[in-house]
Amino acid sequence: MPVGISTACFYPELLENALSYLAGHGVANTEVFFNAPSEVGVPYVRELAAIARAGGMKICSVHPFTSGLEPLLFFSSYYRRFQDGIEIYKRFFHAANLLGANILVFHGDRRGSNLPRNQYFDLFGELMEAGKRMGITVAQENVPRCASWCPDFFREMAVYLPEARFVLDLKQVIRADVSLEEMLEAMGHRIIHVHISDHRPGQDCLPIGKGDLDLKDLHQKLQSLGFQGNILLELYRDNYGEYKELLESYQVLSAFFC
Repeated sequence: MPVGISTACFYPELLENALSYLAGHGVANTEVFFNAPSEVGVPYVRELAAIARAGGMKICSVHPFTSGLEPLLFFSSYYRRFQDGIEIYKRFFHAANLLGANILVFHGDRRGSNLPRNQYFDLFGELMEAGKRMGITVAQENVPRCASWCPDFFREMAVYLPEARFVLDLKQVIRADVSLEEMLEAMGHRIIHVHISDHRPGQDCLPIGKGDLDLKDLHQKLQSLGFQGNILLELYRDNYGEYKELLESYQVLSAFFC
């Protein structure tokens, strides 16, 4: 199972600086978290690709900064906005193509939305097909503030859209106060990407080895599901001190999963 570090860990450091740090320290895999509209421009994306290439690093996924707008873009009752939203996300798909990535991480509608799940799944399916036509898998992530906060959502989505694929985020499982075992069961073999972090009571997002996460148990559970995707460290900037803590976590993950 390939491991790496998301550039999201460095926010609000400039994206190119975060990528250069990871590439310069031998990190094998990363997810590019775009933070501004200009960063999806082709010349800038080509610069990012060159940084990764020079460091021998693979960019496996992208994450749009527009996640917070996804309820407005994709899940309102105004279908023209949905169509325009797909056109906006095609820019992210193209950027992913230039970077060599094949996954776009998607948050989706807000938690508490009145939109029926079958309508959510229909709309997601259209976006997913638009991504597929450009070689990109739009993968649904579990997020506590979103409709995708609970295992039941993923069970229903898996039945309604058998081709749907999922991103498991461990800290979001903790924040939603749901069982990791139940979330793994609900997502099943459709998990293609993992955001990993450690945790302990009162602290839901920590560097690896600073909490109670049982890596052996997680490894076994992912193996039993046939998981072959990337496991990427994703912390928030106030969850660790110096950048070297990211590299230390990466070394632990590399020794365990690779």
